[in-house]
Amino acid sequence: MREPIRMFVICLPAPQSHVDSLRTAFPDVEFRTVENDDLSTALPVADAVAAWRIPEEAIAASPNLKWIHRGAAGVEDLITPTLRESDIILTNSSGVHATNIAEHVLAMMLSFARGFPSLFRMQQDRVWDGSRLDTQVFELTGQTVLLAGVGEIGQAVANRAKALGMSTIGVRRRSDQGRPDSIDAMVGIERLNEVLGSADHVVNSLPFTEGTRSLFDASAFEMMTAGAHFYNVGRGRTVDTDALVNAVRTGKIAGAGLDVTDPEPLPSESPLWDLPNVILTAHTAGRTPHMWERVFRLIETNLERYQNGDELINVVDVQHGY
Repeated sequence: MREPIRMFVICLPAPQSHVDSLRTAFPDVEFRTVENDDLSTALPVADAVAAWRIPEEAIAASPNLKWIHRGAAGVEDLITPTLRESDIILTNSSGVHATNIAEHVLAMMLSFARGFPSLFRMQQDRVWDGSRLDTQVFELTGQTVLLAGVGEIGQAVANRAKALGMSTIGVRRRSDQGRPDSIDAMVGIERLNEVLGSADHVVNSLPFTEGTRSLFDASAFEMMTAGAHFYNVGRGRTVDTDALVNAVRTGKIAGAGLDVTDPEPLPSESPLWDLPNVILTAHTAGRTPHMWERVFRLIETNLERYQNGDELINVVDVQHGY
C-alpha cells in the first residue's frame, strides 16, 4: 500500500476557489499554493505538485515527490533523465481542452468553407464583391477529415465532423487501441502517408515526441490531395515549417489553419503571416472559461484515486513521451 499524499503544492494561476474546494474535499492533505519563483523552495517537502513547469534540478532535490500533475497536455519539457529514472507518476491535463479545441478546428474549417479569409480582406478594403468567392466556397458535408491523433481532441473533432455529415479517418500511434464510433476507419501512424490522399481536411493534434518531430514534412504534404486544408492544434515541431510554406505557396494544399507553429512566437519575418490562405490563431485554441474547472476536477479525481491506491487517469508513459 503506497503512502498517502500529505503535502500537495499547487503552482498554477487558478482561482483560489478551486484550491479551497480541494481543501474541503481532502481535509487530511495540506495544500500549499506558491508562485513560480517559490516552487523550487516548496518542492522538497511536497508529496505531489500541480504546475506548468518544474526545473529538473528541483525534481532531483525533492525526495518525497510521488506525483506530478501538469496543468496542460504537453509534457515534453518535463520528461528529463531525472524523471525517467525516478518512480514519480506523471499525469497531464489531456482532455480538458477537447471541447474548445474541437470547436476551434471547426471554426477554421467553416472559415475556409465560406471564404472568410477573403471576406475579411474585402471588409478591410471596403469592397462589396461577392463574386470573388465563386471559386472559393465549398461545403463540408460529404467531405473527409483525417485526424492525426485520436485522443480526446481528435475524437471531439470527429464527433462534430460527423454531425456535419463528414467522413472520418483516424491515424493513431497505437492502432491496437480500437476504433471509436466517431471514426469510420482507423490506421496506424506508420500508414499516415498512405491515407493522406483520401482526406479533404487533415487535423494534426499529435504531441511532440522524437517520433513525431517534423512528421508532416515535404513528403507528407506531397501525398495530400490538391485542394486539401491542413490544421495544426498539436505541437508546432511536428510540422516542417518550410515544407508547409512551400505546400501553401505552390498550391499543393489549399490552405492551413495554424494554432501552433515552429517556432513560437512566430517571427514577424515568417512568410506565414502574409499568405492569404493561412489562418493564424496564436496558440489560443486552448483558451476557455471552463479550463480551471476541468483541470481541478481532474486533480480531485486523481487525488482521490491516489489516496485509495487506484490507478490514476492521464498517466504519461515517460519512456514514450506521451
